[in-house]
Amino acid sequence: MVREVLPDVRYVQLVFTIPKMLRKAFIFDRRLYGDLCRAAYEATRKFLEAHFPALEKAVPAMVVVPQSFGSLLNHHPHAHALTSVGVFTRDGMFHSVPGDIDFSPLEGLFREEVFKRLLKEEKITPERVELLRSWRHSGFNVSSARRISGAERGELESLLQYMVRAPVSLARLQYRPDGRVLYRGNYHPSLGRDHQLVRGLEFLAMLVPHIALRFESRIHSYGALSTTIRRQFGWVGKDEESAQAPKAVVAIEEEETEFVTLRRKSWRRLIAKVWMEDPQLCPGCNEPMRVVSAIQSPHQDDVIEKILRHRGQWDPPWTRQRRARAPPLERYIFATGLEEEFSQIPPVDEEDVNQDLPTAHEPR
Repeated sequence: MVREVLPDVRYVQLVFTIPKMLRKAFIFDRRLYGDLCRAAYEATRKFLEAHFPALEKAVPAMVVVPQSFGSLLNHHPHAHALTSVGVFTRDGMFHSVPGDIDFSPLEGLFREEVFKRLLKEEKITPERVELLRSWRHSGFNVSSARRISGAERGELESLLQYMVRAPVSLARLQYRPDGRVLYRGNYHPSLGRDHQLVRGLEFLAMLVPHIALRFESRIHSYGALSTTIRRQFGWVGKDEESAQAPKAVVAIEEEETEFVTLRRKSWRRLIAKVWMEDPQLCPGCNEPMRVVSAIQSPHQDDVIEKILRHRGQWDPPWTRQRRARAPPLERYIFATGLEEEFSQIPPVDEEDVNQDLPTAHEPR
């Protein structure tokens, strides 16, 4: 993502936290983490759009990663975000916010977006919303201390690795001789300590709520980083010639940067990177082949079958003859050569077995 997706613009790390009163709902419904990320993006989009009232359909480039754990593996739903300090218009032009921007008004926008989504999911009552609004310190917070320039690709990669890290660090984990687990972290004011010393089963119970569900999205890309808008900008194309460099109001060198060159990787180079084999080289002469057309399944299964039959490679698994498998006990008998021994065992009489079983009135 750092080398091929993120444009060369200024970024800021935003950390969105919610009050303890709302965290309990996230334990029983992990789908709320998606709503939390969406609330963070909508609040950020509205906040940055307010700096450019003359622009239409302007969106920032934003990556949001939800986290459910704290430093001591305690339940702490929050979201880390990496967002551009500016917005992109639909022509691909980037408009940077001049000077040092103050993100303090973003807290109120984020609070209202969270209220709207929790009310829709019926995870909170309107009375509870009014109560939180009346508090002087509602528990919502948006931190924006870390700023990164687009040229610091190493810093961006380090930050993204921190955002998607695992809930447990093996360097902080220690097994004690008495069977307990010692896990060290940062000082927690509510717990009054900087470690967790629990039994092994209790440690597993603390870890289970932080395990992501199947097909749960861990990285959310919004705004200019979404696939739809990137395709509109021309940053994503069918081949290398169709992809274009992102436009920006800042000065751009005439020569293409390394970021632009790497982002133009086609499907051919991405497959070669994963499978260590170039799919566009002929296996016979090792020369580059020309792409004639793209065939998709299942809409063009008849075309795929016709081509494979012509090449003599049509061998689908459903046409192969399968030998019937014996039951597990019979497979074991014949594999170990114990046919004669098992054949001497007399058959079991079900009536004799039923006579030995105690009835409902007999003591066991």
